[in-house]
Amino acid sequence: MSPTLPEMRTDWALFLDVDGTLLDFAITPEAVEVPPDLIDNLGALRRILGGALALVSGRSIAALDRLFAPLRLPAAGQHGAELRNEVGSEMTGVAPPRHLAAVIARLRDFAANHPGIVVEDKGVSVAVHYRQVPRYRGAVEAAARAAIGTDSTEMEVIPAAMAFDIKPRSADKGQALAWFMRRPPFAGRLPVFIGDDRTDEDGFAAVAAHGREGRAGHAIQVGNRPRAARWHIPAPADLRRWLRDCVMTHASP
Repeated sequence: MSPTLPEMRTDWALFLDVDGTLLDFAITPEAVEVPPDLIDNLGALRRILGGALALVSGRSIAALDRLFAPLRLPAAGQHGAELRNEVGSEMTGVAPPRHLAAVIARLRDFAANHPGIVVEDKGVSVAVHYRQVPRYRGAVEAAARAAIGTDSTEMEVIPAAMAFDIKPRSADKGQALAWFMRRPPFAGRLPVFIGDDRTDEDGFAAVAAHGREGRAGHAIQVGNRPRAARWHIPAPADLRRWLRDCVMTHASP
């Protein structure tokens, strides 16, 4: 087990980002691969933690369910715009921004003139990916900011890994964590948030505000870019090994 990470305890509430954290990036969002043993390990960790494990992702909850099938977990989708506690239980979310359809249309017009740009409509938010054409980073950011125009009071642009996300200002991963921490089986536990990029910094900040018995929760960053996290691990493959080791440590004899 990596000495750079805290020792997992059974009183944790574990929150996991997906892309760049649990999973390696791929050329497009649809091309990511989920190792079969990861699904098994996440299911085992959920049992070890008494159900207190949730995915907190920029993807929609429907996309997360497809990725990790047959496993279905508590989840925050679209940066917290969608929230599902225990599967089959409470599900809530925010309405799509009023002008989201127009924003997506503008971005698709931009992508049509810039081959390699991928526009991902998630329902309540949208991402513009430039992984195939990194030279377009500046143009993509400018297009994303121009697309929301005067609607910036309702929507915001946030940098992600080789992408820009446009999401409702009323939702973020920190608020999602707080929502879970008010509900069983997460309430009363020590929150641990693991993420990799700018979109996860609200989650990193939230663990400090939702500690337990005077202890702050743990913020763990995957990757080498400086973030507001105390703990670090180099890459998704290292995190997957650490999670596997946690399962083996806590597995019943």
